Amino acid sequence: MRCNLYIVIIAAVFLIAVSGLATADILPKPVPENQVFSLISMLDGFGVVSESTSTVWEIGDAGLTALPPARGTNQTVRSGSIAYVTHSDTLMSNGGQISEVKSFVLDTHAKTEGLYNIETTKVLTYTSQNGSHLMNDESYVLDIAGNWSHGLNDVVCVFAKAQQNTIPAFCNKATASSKLRSVTTAQVQTIGSLTASAHKPGVAAALNYEISITPDANSASGYADGIFSTTFTVSIMEGRSDGEIDPPMNTTAGEPRWPEPEYNLSFSEELASVLTYIDAASAAGGVSTFNRGFSYQSGVACANC
Repeated sequence: MRCNLYIVIIAAVFLIAVSGLATADILPKPVPENQVFSLISMLDGFGVVSESTSTVWEIGDAGLTALPPARGTNQTVRSGSIAYVTHSDTLMSNGGQISEVKSFVLDTHAKTEGLYNIETTKVLTYTSQNGSHLMNDESYVLDIAGNWSHGLNDVVCVFAKAQQNTIPAFCNKATASSKLRSVTTAQVQTIGSLTASAHKPGVAAALNYEISITPDANSASGYADGIFSTTFTVSIMEGRSDGEIDPPMNTTAGEPRWPEPEYNLSFSEELASVLTYIDAASAAGGVSTFNRGFSYQSGVACANC
């Protein structure tokens, strides 16, 4: 009889920090009625297990069907954005010994920097019996789009006069997911968090996810066995602000005059930058360590936030 053992060590941490006027997520403001709820789940036993959790959250400054128009001369206007957020966690096994503790917290209130609208944690231990297997999928999606807006009193830009700063339109998306297949023994820990709503433009959109897979301490084999994979993606689409202001019209007799200078929008509403990032990793067989960490932020530098 031939026995193959593969020892796999994968450890990686990714930090995607997107900030500045060229990549400027402005989060939608919360609605007046906010919700807070949480789930704490504990499972310990033998046998068949099926579990599924799914969350979809959409929030927009002016409804969910379209972005509000960015017009006018009000120098403090935030023209608005829309956020689309999902989180899902699905687990199934056809037998075996399983122990799981997990928590889920959703808070739709506006957040300040470093606080999150969604937070999740999970610790899972599994051991196969009589040929049983376990599978688990978990994913996060953070998708935010916004029209251009003025950043006169909030955005810091040392290369431009304050009265010439505008934040261009944007459409940015980040995802994080993990998959476990044909698992016979493993200990798995995941931590996730997400920010998608704020009152002030200085709070960045954020998505963090980390997974750690190690051998079950009670397993004599000394390794986790199964197929483990992660996928992290970032898609950035940004407009451009040239910072120019159209001057008032002539004031000679009989000609109309604008009460205030109008912003030149010819570039703020045009696509000026596209960035795509994809990271995928997988390991199959006997795994001693599989650690993957992903952190994404996108926002503007802000003086008075």
